[in-house]
Amino acid sequence: MGDMGDYWRDVRPAMQEESRQKRASNRESSAKMLAAAGIAFEAKNEGAHLIVMANGRTVDFWPGTGLWIERGTSRQKRGVRRLIAELKNSARTAPQHQPHSKE
Repeated sequence: MGDMGDYWRDVRPAMQEESRQKRASNRESSAKMLAAAGIAFEAKNEGAHLIVMANGRTVDFWPGTGLWIERGTSRQKRGVRRLIAELKNSARTAPQHQPHSKE
């Protein structure tokens, strides 16, 4: 059993570093993807938290993990591509403002 403990003590720092680098990469690429899609956002905590605003919706997004929650709901969803698709889809299905006709 000592061999397995030694193994994980040796491997753990490398795994933690790889995870840290992946989260940093996700933060950078997710912000670029949102900007390329024309979706407005405000970066907080050095980009670790993005407040995304589109089509009257506000979403809290943590790009390092991909977690996002629309404000006013408690549903947790994941993935920047899913976030972009959902916001773009809501733009197509959102009711358009119709001016009142003067009759």
